[in-house]
Amino acid sequence: MLDTQEIRSFGRRRRWDILVGLVLIAIVLATGAYMVRLLILTDPDKARLVRQPLPVQILPATVTALSDVIGASGSIEQSSTVVLTAHVTSRVSKVPFDLGTIVKEGDVVVELDDRLFAATLESSRAKADHATKQLHRMEVLESKGLGTAIDTEKARIDDAGARMDVLQAEIALSNTRITSPVEGVVLDRSINPGETTNPDQKVMTLGVINPVMMVADVSEDKIGFVRLGMPAEIGTNAFPGKSFTGEVVKIQAEVSAKTRTFQVYLKVENQDLGLKPGVTGYVRLDNHRMALAIPSTAVINPVGDRATIFVVDRDNRAHLREVRRGMAASGLTEILDGLKEGETVVTVGQFTLRDNDTVRPNRSAPWNGK
Repeated sequence: MLDTQEIRSFGRRRRWDILVGLVLIAIVLATGAYMVRLLILTDPDKARLVRQPLPVQILPATVTALSDVIGASGSIEQSSTVVLTAHVTSRVSKVPFDLGTIVKEGDVVVELDDRLFAATLESSRAKADHATKQLHRMEVLESKGLGTAIDTEKARIDDAGARMDVLQAEIALSNTRITSPVEGVVLDRSINPGETTNPDQKVMTLGVINPVMMVADVSEDKIGFVRLGMPAEIGTNAFPGKSFTGEVVKIQAEVSAKTRTFQVYLKVENQDLGLKPGVTGYVRLDNHRMALAIPSTAVINPVGDRATIFVVDRDNRAHLREVRRGMAASGLTEILDGLKEGETVVTVGQFTLRDNDTVRPNRSAPWNGK
């Protein structure tokens, strides 16, 4: 039989075991309750099962600086074309420039035989000198009463006509030397030495290459983000490692049915005339602007320019809303329509939401530096 001391010791151990067991049960129950609560707070599906607000993360729509780079390939073209024509009939003496060569402003590109025109000018000047002297004599005679006003007037008309003939002869002589009005490259030459020109005959076509045009093919989905005056950085295969600066001066209105691109014309300074028509390269258009934006993760179905988001009201209810989106850059999406500055959007947890769900919002980490 157990003595009294042993019975007491057994009873104490028994009570201790029961106490430890109760403590363990309490810990397990508390841990379970905490886990259930944590699941409800973090798992939307579990929260919906027990009819609790769904946990989401939110951020307000904010006007911020968006920056994007639009890339495109293209080629160099002349900025404009100048067609040179002959103005007189004469034999061609010299054509010093060939296709692809560079001409400077004022360079003589076609020389014509000028002997007949020089002789005509000399004769016209002699006749004009005689007419001027004759007019002077008639004015003197009239002043002395020995001549008539009609004779003086006729002499004055003859003098004016002679001076006009001199001017026409000077112009004709100058037209025997066809000069370049621009700095450019010879694109077409349609006259050769020994041939005879006719008035208004095309003799040469020049392409202006200072500045030049970079014609870039930009994808049609970027057409809304390209604007006149937009700056650009240009690189070429002909000058690796060297960049040029340009500016958008023209945007083609029509999109190519084959390539689904539209052409953008950029004016590029070309002081050393190194860039020539046909040189290929690439363009980086810098698109910077202030815009209303939200994190791109808030956009549920970004298809085309239309998308949907969840907006949380003051009663913590989430409402599905359609918005029109713009450019996307640096994890942000521009909102063009359907949302106001300061309205709160769901950035995490939106894919399990239904319209008009009650939510438990938790503000996301700042994304705009605020």
